[in-house]
Amino acid sequence: MAPLSGIEDERLLEKFRDLSDVKKQELIDFLDFLAAREKATQWIDFDVWALNIAKTKGFSDLSEEDVARIVSDFRTE
Repeated sequence: MAPLSGIEDERLLEKFRDLSDVKKQELIDFLDFLAAREKATQWIDFDVWALNIAKTKGFSDLSEEDVARIVSDFRTE
């Protein structure tokens, strides 16, 4: 999606300014929801990627304790 131009930004702000305070808050809440959903999608994509790496490298059988120990050992080296 292409970024908004300055003219489009101004149109958006004008429309926002015309809303009631209640509608402004609803819009802000909706924008927060969209941002959170986008971030959650990025985490899901990362989790899928990490799981695939773990399977490929044979790490998928490690427990959380195993991973914590490996990280701790690496940090002390």
